[in-house]
Amino acid sequence: MRNKGFFWFLTVLLTIVCVYQLSFTWVTSNEEKKAEKEALFLVDSLRNEAKSNNNIGLLPNGEEVDFSKPESEELAKAAFINQVLKSKADAPIYPVLGSNFQQVKSRSLAFGLDLVGGMSVTLEVSVPDLIKSFARNPRDSKFKRPFESALNEHLNKGGDFIDLFVKYFKQYNGNALIVKELDFDEIEGLDNNSSNAKVVSVFRDKVKGSMNGVEQIMSKRINQFGVAQPNIQKDLSSNRIYIELPGVQDEATVVARLKSTANLQFFETYNKEEIQNFLNQANALSRTEEVVYNFRDTTLMDSTALAAYNDSLAKATEAQAPAKAIDKGLADYLVGGSSVTIGLTTASNRAKIDKILAREDIKKIFPADLKFMWSANLEVNPGLKEPTYQLFAIRIPENGKARVGGNHVKNANVGVDQTYGTITVNVTMTVDGSERWAEMTNDNKGRCVAITMDDVVYSAPLVRSVINGGNTEISGNFSREEAESLSGLLNGGSLPAPCVIKDQSKVGPTIGAENSKAGLISFGIAFFAVFAYMFFIYGKAGMVANVALAINVVFIFGCLASFGAVLTLAGIAGIVLTIGTAVDANILIFERVREEQKRGVDLKSAVGIGFHKALPSIIDANVAHLLVAIILKTFGTGEIASFATTLIIGIFTSVFSAIIITKLIITSWVEKGKDISFSTKLSANLFQNFHFDWIGKRKYFYIFSIAVTVLGIVALVTRGLNPSVEFTGGRTISVKLEKEADIEMIKANLEKVFVEKGVPASVEVKTKSNNYNIEVLTNYKLADDGASAEVAEKLKEGLDLGKSKTGEYQILESRTISNSVSQEMLKSSTISIGIALMAIFAYIMFRFGQWQYSLGAIVGLAHDVMFTISIFALLHGIMPFNMDVNQAFIAAILTVIGYSMNDTVIVFDRIRENLNSNQSTDDHAAIINSSLNTTLSRTFNTSMVLFVVLLIMFIFGGPAIKGFLFALLIGVVIGTYSSLCVATPILLDFNKKLKVKKVVKVNPAK
Repeated sequence: MRNKGFFWFLTVLLTIVCVYQLSFTWVTSNEEKKAEKEALFLVDSLRNEAKSNNNIGLLPNGEEVDFSKPESEELAKAAFINQVLKSKADAPIYPVLGSNFQQVKSRSLAFGLDLVGGMSVTLEVSVPDLIKSFARNPRDSKFKRPFESALNEHLNKGGDFIDLFVKYFKQYNGNALIVKELDFDEIEGLDNNSSNAKVVSVFRDKVKGSMNGVEQIMSKRINQFGVAQPNIQKDLSSNRIYIELPGVQDEATVVARLKSTANLQFFETYNKEEIQNFLNQANALSRTEEVVYNFRDTTLMDSTALAAYNDSLAKATEAQAPAKAIDKGLADYLVGGSSVTIGLTTASNRAKIDKILAREDIKKIFPADLKFMWSANLEVNPGLKEPTYQLFAIRIPENGKARVGGNHVKNANVGVDQTYGTITVNVTMTVDGSERWAEMTNDNKGRCVAITMDDVVYSAPLVRSVINGGNTEISGNFSREEAESLSGLLNGGSLPAPCVIKDQSKVGPTIGAENSKAGLISFGIAFFAVFAYMFFIYGKAGMVANVALAINVVFIFGCLASFGAVLTLAGIAGIVLTIGTAVDANILIFERVREEQKRGVDLKSAVGIGFHKALPSIIDANVAHLLVAIILKTFGTGEIASFATTLIIGIFTSVFSAIIITKLIITSWVEKGKDISFSTKLSANLFQNFHFDWIGKRKYFYIFSIAVTVLGIVALVTRGLNPSVEFTGGRTISVKLEKEADIEMIKANLEKVFVEKGVPASVEVKTKSNNYNIEVLTNYKLADDGASAEVAEKLKEGLDLGKSKTGEYQILESRTISNSVSQEMLKSSTISIGIALMAIFAYIMFRFGQWQYSLGAIVGLAHDVMFTISIFALLHGIMPFNMDVNQAFIAAILTVIGYSMNDTVIVFDRIRENLNSNQSTDDHAAIINSSLNTTLSRTFNTSMVLFVVLLIMFIFGGPAIKGFLFALLIGVVIGTYSSLCVATPILLDFNKKLKVKKVVKVNPAK
């Protein structure tokens, strides 16, 4: 083997790099376990404190928790875990390298919601609020009346808000110009005389522009959690953003962060000295209970009503009982501070300060234009044991808008101060921004200006001089990482419209843990079963293949971690397929070596010839695989994209491990004179001298396949498939339980009662917020709008079946959900699969030179997909496990296509080779039969390896994946059948005279 030293070095290097990448996952897991233990201690402490306050405790996220309720401990634990991990975000935790938790977490292997649980959020950019932000005066009746009418119809009947606004504007204001009611100086593309059509065009461009920037802003906001690796997708057609946050437990914090407006703003600030007297008053008042007044909005009162209201308020104040004293006040939680920093506090005390500053009696102490904001991140301070947040006093202009906003920033980049050598952020303003910035800096020389987003201060740099020309240097004792983060924040710009949460659900960690644990156990057992099978069939060579396979798995997971890919159930399907193709490559090589040995070739030569002859088949199969995977990754979304990602990675690692690692080990043994066997006594004669007339019996295969296809069509017409809620839409019902939810038990019970025409409806059950609240999704009685009462009764009937375990329950609310998202996903799935099939057709025709090869392959794939779908149509509702058609089912179909294609291409390769080497005969049927019989050992062994893996996972895996694995089991069996009995006969029947490669004889040189 040439360049053996280089390939040994490359193999060792890649292994070290992948193990290094996976080490971040191990460190992250350990830190999260420590955080959980620390959180439990904090929960106990808070519970003890709450005993003196009617069992009410204040969580670090500002939410109150009632420890008399069963779900309280879980809510408190989630909040404290989030707090502990956030406090570790900048603390070094990685041995030797000293990387902090946030860095380590970002480089660890990410898992999807279906494996570890977490949170799923659907956000929608609010077009009405975006339009309102453009108004010159939102309270002017010329704008207010059409806006409110359009909003009312939009919320109650639906429709495009911009079109509705234009309709009502014309109704109320005739032919007046909309632009007259807009702050057109702030809207690029509009002027005083812009037509209504032009306004509509600009509105739509603004909506699109907001969506284009929202992904980056959401990513930055989510990064503040310090515990999540987000998967964010945007849909411009519906103005929606789909976010997955695996592992997030604290739903309240996530919702609060995501729903606020992401708007970058530059504000003037108060110094601590300027408000010290107010702080002293607030501290004194905070040591007494809040005095609550029944305040009312007085803006619309006339003078008589206002005088009467003030008189009643004064009498109520006189009658108020003296306030009770409180042990701790504001100054006990807020320490230090100077100049622009009002004070410092720990993460655990921040919520307590927020509660004090939110008191109405304390808010009245401070100036009306003052607003308190916290720093974005915890910082380590000398003399303090814990990292702290800084509190700033922001000066808000009278109109509520910042003097300079994110829309005034043209770009920002990281630089270095030429005088002091410190890291800076260099900002360039727009023309309008330059003028505003010059005025603002002139007014604030020697003072700090706060750069904020979402009411959080990212930096409060000191203004040293007036800044003209729109170029400014922000110095804030930045590290390079902090400067890059801030410049990215500035470049992100402002999002003028808030994001409205359309849907949110929290998948409880027990669901993820059960699926993950069952999958891990079954995967481990299957992995060792493959090891045993390979050793049983191929002896020492099988052990080499096992070593290569183990290294291959390390490569796959290491690459997934390196690329930041999110591993889901569909991704595991891709890994299973990868294991099959990796083992298949070794089996191809070993079978070739065995063939050469049977011809009497010595071991060393047999090894060389075996690797050489197997290489074209391996390359053809994997290139076809790669084309499909790239197309699925490009056009697919969700589960399909996850499947494609792992498949692409697996293709490269599998080829490398089979061709390079296996060859390195085997050739090294051979060169050292060590004996290596490619079979055992039990497998040596397996499928040898096997002669079966595959072509002669093809009419029986056709009859069987056509019969199954017809039966499948009948089943699809009569019984149909059982689509899940994500494809059909349906009802979502929220239920609160007395005891912790047993999700699988509840789901099984509901499937017994949600039955239509003898077929169970699709049912999904997931926890929401905590393990005592569940959300039931079902398409039972979907077509009957008046069946809500019947659905509720059936729900109660199903819940009553498990009442002994779940206790009493309360149905909180019911709502309908649409299938729009699922239809989009289905459309992308159809397009991606269609393009993939065309790519397969083109590649096979290019490699094999005849369209009949392509036709045979495509018909075989269609046959396998139809067969699998037919089985699901026939057996759903009969088998004792879920057989819904969902995203996991689509991933299974893709896996079936991948396996069948791999098997067919390898069979075709041997047929082509034998045709080219037997040009003296026209009996192509005999050559094809010989090819199929020769490769039968390889076909059987590859199929058995995959089948054993899937069968073990099916037996030992959790109930949530049994339908998925059942589809794969069907696919492996039928894929093997079609490559032998469908694709190959079609190849011959559509062309009785197959093209062969002409061999030109050359006389040797004399």
